[in-house]
Amino acid sequence: MSNEAGSGLPYPQRTISDEFRTLQYIVSQFQTQLDAPHGTVGLHPFGPVNVDGAKTSFTQACKRLREALVSYRDTTLASWTHLVSEPGNYDGLALTNKAPAAVRELDEMRRIADALHEDTRQCQKILLDAAASAISNVLVSGGQSMVVERLKSTAKRLELAHYTDTRTEGVDIITTVTLAGSIIVIDVDIGGSWESVKVKVSYVSDIEHDERIDMLMVDRLRSGDISGFEELVEEMAVLDRLTRERAPASFIHNTFAVVATLKEIQDQELLALDKDPRLLLKYGSGIALPHARHVGPSSLYFMPAAINHGLVASDWDKLVNGQAMSENVKSVSRLCHWLYYSWEASSSSHCFLPANIQNFCLQADSTEGITVRHPGIQGLDMRFIDSTRTDMGVFWIPYTLVARLEPSLPACMLTVRAIMAATMIEPQGEQTAYDSPRLLENAPTLENLVCSNGTVDTPQIRAWTICRIPIHRPGDLLAVTNILRRQATFNSILASCFTDQSVSAKTYANDPFRIDLLVNSDCVQQGLVLKVYESSDVLIWTHQILGVSADDLANATLTKSAAHMALSKVADISNSIPVITQWLSTNPQ
Repeated sequence: MSNEAGSGLPYPQRTISDEFRTLQYIVSQFQTQLDAPHGTVGLHPFGPVNVDGAKTSFTQACKRLREALVSYRDTTLASWTHLVSEPGNYDGLALTNKAPAAVRELDEMRRIADALHEDTRQCQKILLDAAASAISNVLVSGGQSMVVERLKSTAKRLELAHYTDTRTEGVDIITTVTLAGSIIVIDVDIGGSWESVKVKVSYVSDIEHDERIDMLMVDRLRSGDISGFEELVEEMAVLDRLTRERAPASFIHNTFAVVATLKEIQDQELLALDKDPRLLLKYGSGIALPHARHVGPSSLYFMPAAINHGLVASDWDKLVNGQAMSENVKSVSRLCHWLYYSWEASSSSHCFLPANIQNFCLQADSTEGITVRHPGIQGLDMRFIDSTRTDMGVFWIPYTLVARLEPSLPACMLTVRAIMAATMIEPQGEQTAYDSPRLLENAPTLENLVCSNGTVDTPQIRAWTICRIPIHRPGDLLAVTNILRRQATFNSILASCFTDQSVSAKTYANDPFRIDLLVNSDCVQQGLVLKVYESSDVLIWTHQILGVSADDLANATLTKSAAHMALSKVADISNSIPVITQWLSTNPQ
């Protein structure tokens, strides 16, 4: 067995150039976001940049830079001044005359070396990103040894120790590569074929393992997705590093606690919904599917209606039990909307559970904790642990749980404000919360973001792009999921307008979940008003029901009791304007 450490060298001392590079990187994060297409729609608390983390890093870098400059002034410059000030010290004067030139030369050499190092690092990243698939193909065809060397390289990059061991099983030679952190150990068995690959994750401490992580990693390797496998290893390495750096709080334990929390929430919601799993994607917090595409907790919160109604009972059973998805579900899962949970640095401290507490959500029969009323299921109250109790033994760490959206979700102002209220994120100013006209004056609207192949006459709805949502309290998950699902439902309906040339659509800035439709079929024009409610229910009113002309629609009173029940059901099940128009053509009003 060979034994090689991944990080045997001591960390170099940080220099002034390092601090300047840190500041430049933080600024470049925001500049990169601004330079991206529609980049301004992501500049808000739920955008791709962790503003809290950037602010903390910026403050710390400025503090270290100031300390370094003060130290330079008080030591180096002070000693030179003292040396020159001594009467008759001509040698000291000559030395100080040469010193500035030497310092300038040294500074220029360091600047060139720093620039070369940074350019090399950026080139390496660009090449690896651009050639990711090609590299995977070469590794797949290159055999066992190339994959082993790639895994060793990955271990070094992630500062993990690595070991190799070779054994023979029948006619097959098996090489085991072990990637080890302080707590997490990953054993990868590589044989003569990809079908023989095995992965086993274990822990130095007493942590209950989830075999779905092994299955996820094996799937990546057997499909030849080496880069994807490395991403999973990196996610595990981050958890290992944070657990080591932030002891006694365990990020690994709390990651599994969030998995258990999502499962407990789902079980209680299912019981309240008569065990109908479809309703979890209508009124509940989605379907908990941990370790589905990332290591850690994740949930499916929105599924296109056509997929939803195309799944059979056995598919639903596997989904709600967190089992492996069938092949037909896997193939369409990329069309669904997911929440993946991870950890980010925060400007404020948040609760982390000790090892003896396995779940943030208490069982249904519990009488303790904090009661949270479910926003989507009437009569369901859920209880979460009370972290303020002194006997809980919780830890307070400046990190927070973050829900990452895949894909990111274009959203209206009302959705952003609702999430801010649900997660208790205070806007920096009234303008940011309400409209941000200066920030968004050149930004695309929601209509243009969700309808890439069409345009809306006079688009009205200003847009943000939601990429990540800090979750400060586990109970906030209940409200956040419903808010996101409503927006996703509206976006899917709005996008479908442009697949039917016989439909013209109008939206409203002050009512961003409403669409007015004019449908032309067989020389007959029919007018509809469609609206998506907080529960994600879709209701439709015809102009005849409302008793108003097209010119007076903006002032029409939309009551749920007056909605067209049959049309509303079609819209609710399909989320599709073409399906609605098809129904109208066969059922004239």
